[in-house]
Amino acid sequence: MGKVVVCATVIGATAACAVATILIHRYVKKSKRWGKAKAILKEFEEKCATPTLKLKQVADAMTVEMHAGLASEGGSKLKMLISFVDNLPTGYIPLFDPILITLIFSFF
Repeated sequence: MGKVVVCATVIGATAACAVATILIHRYVKKSKRWGKAKAILKEFEEKCATPTLKLKQVADAMTVEMHAGLASEGGSKLKMLISFVDNLPTGYIPLFDPILITLIFSFF
């Protein structure tokens, strides 16, 4: 019985070491990938960095163009979005709506 216990203990310890080795290997691999991803993001951030002064100039120019467009027809280079709505929702749902009937009968 002593040899069986020793063998089981050795096999268990070997399996535990193997699992630990695999987990450590995966962690190191993910860690390296994360480091590469962080480096790529840092480089991207540095290349895309726009000075605050430039952003303020863009915002001011857009404000001027919007006011010019609202002041007169064709006074701005900015295109306006179409925002015409001819029918507002009332909340009424017809009793025999085909979509509603399909939804109801799909549960049965």
